[in-house]
Amino acid sequence: MCADLKKPTSPGIRIAIPPLIFILCGGSALALEWFYFYSVGPLSALGIPILTLVICGFLIGWAGFAFMGWGFFKFKLVGTTTNLIDPASQLVSSGAFRFSRNPMYVGFVVMLFAGIILFDSIPFLIATLVMFFYLDRFVIPREEAYLRAEFGQAFTDYCARTRRWF
Repeated sequence: MCADLKKPTSPGIRIAIPPLIFILCGGSALALEWFYFYSVGPLSALGIPILTLVICGFLIGWAGFAFMGWGFFKFKLVGTTTNLIDPASQLVSSGAFRFSRNPMYVGFVVMLFAGIILFDSIPFLIATLVMFFYLDRFVIPREEAYLRAEFGQAFTDYCARTRRWF
């Protein structure tokens, strides 16, 4: 017998929500960098000036933050939720969502990536990879399954024309 499959009412991500994972990854990387890896600078060892790293890191970080904010405010503008527990009221495919199906997650990963450059940091490299892997393997598949069930062909068409990341 087949199990009774109910249509999901939300992505259902309750415990390890992406902003919390971002804070844990970034905070852990910062602590490791500060206490253990402060003297290890693989990019500066290549002869890249520190000022160049700082400027590039800030610019990349702000670009990630701006892209994430664009997606967040587009959700608010159209009146749908950013909470992964609540059901989505509509499919958003304009604004930042024209370029990525997950602009807020792209923003998280880009901001951690900026830490690699800004702090010349191995721990931020690890944090970036952990965040990307967590989102790509655990969060996004659940969200996409929910959106496919909720919005059907409209979501399938959106996936065909818009990349998951960037």
